Amino acid sequence: MRPALNLILFLVLIFVPHVLPAVENGANHGITAASYILVEKDTFRIITGKDYHRRLPPASTTKVMTTLIALERLSGEEIVIPDNNVTTIPRSKMNLVPGKKYRSFDLMTGAMVESANDAAYALGAYIAGSETAFARIMTERARDLGATDTNFVNASGLPCDNQYSSPYDLALIFRQALTNERFVDLVQTRYFTFEDNTRKIRYKNHNRLLFCFEPAIGGKTGYTRAARHCYVGAFEKNGKVYILAMLGSRSLWKDSVQILKTIYDDVPTDEQLRLAKASRASYSSATVVQKKKSSSSKKVVKRRTGKTNKKYVNR
Repeated sequence: MRPALNLILFLVLIFVPHVLPAVENGANHGITAASYILVEKDTFRIITGKDYHRRLPPASTTKVMTTLIALERLSGEEIVIPDNNVTTIPRSKMNLVPGKKYRSFDLMTGAMVESANDAAYALGAYIAGSETAFARIMTERARDLGATDTNFVNASGLPCDNQYSSPYDLALIFRQALTNERFVDLVQTRYFTFEDNTRKIRYKNHNRLLFCFEPAIGGKTGYTRAARHCYVGAFEKNGKVYILAMLGSRSLWKDSVQILKTIYDDVPTDEQLRLAKASRASYSSATVVQKKKSSSSKKVVKRRTGKTNKKYVNR
């Protein structure tokens, strides 16, 4: 019996350290997130985590799946014409106009960089005929990837009953998205200029780590009052890629840095993260640009720009 007991003790010593710290690290380091996970992408070996199968609202990290499906089904050159419902979608948004023509890839970029809810809605309705039908496709795709603690009801991540995911599932979805080169290009996009016939807007990516942490490949942020701060993103070290997914955080960037300290010695400082904060989008319109010659017109431009910017701040 003793050899068998020794074997059991040996196995416990090997495997328990990989499990227990994953549950306790959050408490030890003051991490506010309700649940999180850090995994190595290829093997999906869990580096650290806390309650990472817990079902919680995913906020705008939902748009990772929305964009992945759009990339899988569209070339990017399709013309999307939003319906009248697009005007009722809450911010953050690109203020799409019903009946107007938009290139599908611009909507994908807007969904990922600006976290535009109306862009996600328009893509879903275009692909599936309705956002509800598209959400079913999203859920089915999640199941295909093994994300069984995920259910989608809309394409944007706006608060909705029965829309949930887990850090483990978000990491699975993001891992699949990273196999798509166009998706990688999107999450690495720091700035996006959106143009139509009457306006030109330059958006800045809300992912602060993209601006102050060199190992950052890219990621997607999210926030609603119900979900609090959410995040999923990828990082590189010594030829390996790691995925961090987090839900229900009260302090997104401080939590991210604390978790990343598990594998990195040098992480962004509070000051670096502050400086990397997404600024307001710059706005201009064709009408305003034509009037720039007079000094009075310049004042008009300044007033209109400041006022309009507020519409594009992602809370």
